[in-house]
Amino acid sequence: MILHINTSREWRGGEQQLYYLVQGLSTFKIPQIVVGQPGSPLESKCKENGYEFVPIEMRGEWDRTAYKNIRSLCISKNIKLIHTHTAHAHTLALLAKRNHLNIPLIVSRRVDFKPKTSFFSRWKYQHSANDYYLPVSQKIKEVMMESKIAPERIITVYSGIDLKRFSKSVPHEYLREEFQIPKKCIVIGNVAALVDHKDQETLLNAIAKMKTSADFRLMIVGDGKLENKLKNQAEQLGITDKVIFTGYRKDIPALLSLFNIFTLTSKEEGLGTSVLDAMASGLPIVATNGGGIGEMLDHNEGAYVCSVGDAENIAFGLDKLVGSEELRTKFGTFNKTSVKRFSVTKTVEKTKLIYYSFLGDTLYGEGT
Repeated sequence: MILHINTSREWRGGEQQLYYLVQGLSTFKIPQIVVGQPGSPLESKCKENGYEFVPIEMRGEWDRTAYKNIRSLCISKNIKLIHTHTAHAHTLALLAKRNHLNIPLIVSRRVDFKPKTSFFSRWKYQHSANDYYLPVSQKIKEVMMESKIAPERIITVYSGIDLKRFSKSVPHEYLREEFQIPKKCIVIGNVAALVDHKDQETLLNAIAKMKTSADFRLMIVGDGKLENKLKNQAEQLGITDKVIFTGYRKDIPALLSLFNIFTLTSKEEGLGTSVLDAMASGLPIVATNGGGIGEMLDHNEGAYVCSVGDAENIAFGLDKLVGSEELRTKFGTFNKTSVKRFSVTKTVEKTKLIYYSFLGDTLYGEGT
């Protein structure tokens, strides 16, 4: 029995990746339980689709009650391996396991932030109870090695996407009506939380620097604490007629069908699965090389990849793509083929092999 732990109360890329993994492993009849926050979107999604979910209130990474409950669950359900999917889940699992349970601990790492150098951070990341780290990009692996984590305990497992989900165009004309976008207007899309490391500030500066005479709109899809600040910035730059803030949306496949160009201007990014979704949708891309983004994209073939914070070159790339339908088609076609390297099937297979290295045939439920 595999135990997955996720402490998020929201639904973002990491939760989608966990759900894809649970879904994929279930096709191999691998017994698994997901532990998450009560009332979270992850709980709803798992229960709706028949995956076992145990709600445990986790009020932080040092929550004594939470890690004791996790330990009890490991004993009562005869858990054979723990896989954590958030930084707080990592700490809780470590506290639950450390000197009490002889259970392998695998830690997914989705952010390229360097671990802190405090005593507790060193204790957490270098503890012998951590068996393997699974960073979602080579960039994260490099950051972890810089933090003195032994390379033999780090295996890169790229995030993957469900390619079938984006194999066909989705009806999207209702979006043009909803947001009053003229029929021939080029739509540039950004799908990301409105938080500092996604750096929509640089994106807005780039929009203000664009020189094209073609009619276009930038749609910023997402919510977050910087929403008001970004709206004020757009006003100060005089580009409110070009920028649409949609807020949080669930109809991402339809939005991707509406977009003509995709952009992501993050300072830091584990991998950035929204870029993979855009590639699978056959979109040309303008992005920064923040974190692992550059590992997905081919500069001058499917994308223009710019340095972090480089509004001038982002504007240049967007201008070129807005101005040429031929170039948009060429880049989009390239991306649709290139993205096959990041199929969720490959993510599941590699993770399954790592589990198997610890559990052998008991992975499939024998003796559990």
